[in-house]
Amino acid sequence: MRALLAANVVYVFCLNVPEIAVPLVLVTQLHASPLWAAAIFVANTVLVVTLQVPVTVLMSRFSRRTVLALAGVVLAASYLGFLAATSPEHRWSAPAVAAVSVVCAIGEIIYAGSATALVTALAPAPVLGRALSRFQLSTGLGLAVSPAVMTSLASHGPAALWGSLAASTLLSASAVATEKDQATGLSDSRHPARAGS
Repeated sequence: MRALLAANVVYVFCLNVPEIAVPLVLVTQLHASPLWAAAIFVANTVLVVTLQVPVTVLMSRFSRRTVLALAGVVLAASYLGFLAATSPEHRWSAPAVAAVSVVCAIGEIIYAGSATALVTALAPAPVLGRALSRFQLSTGLGLAVSPAVMTSLASHGPAALWGSLAASTLLSASAVATEKDQATGLSDSRHPARAGS
């Protein structure tokens, strides 16, 4: 559970990417119109609202741990996509960032549909409330520190921002995938994710 909570702090950075990192990079580094940032944010919101249920149902055939690890891989791939889109500044940079934002939104959807479900499956019933509280605390911590971290990294260039996010997210995904479940009677491998759980 500790590895999962630590990984969640990194995973949750994806929730602030459309609000903090993408507008920052588009406006200050690529000198694109602020309309691009607004459009990407709206598109992200629409994607999350319309795809959350179908994607969660699609992922329900796999174990929660596998799905959460997959979310990390998708998010890391999107960060590398942002790096590729923003490193060479050209007239197609803003559209490329918008396209990669779709991948990031899908990673966010997969993460949101699996993280809480995995915590619920792993925590023994007597301490389930405590485990969920700690999970929410790790989420709040990630949301609180991510604007400062991303702003600081962005000041050192696209490689520092997107490379660091990709590396830390891949490391977190690896920790989620390899962490051994404790014998709680709720082995994740025997309980695949269910939609809405």
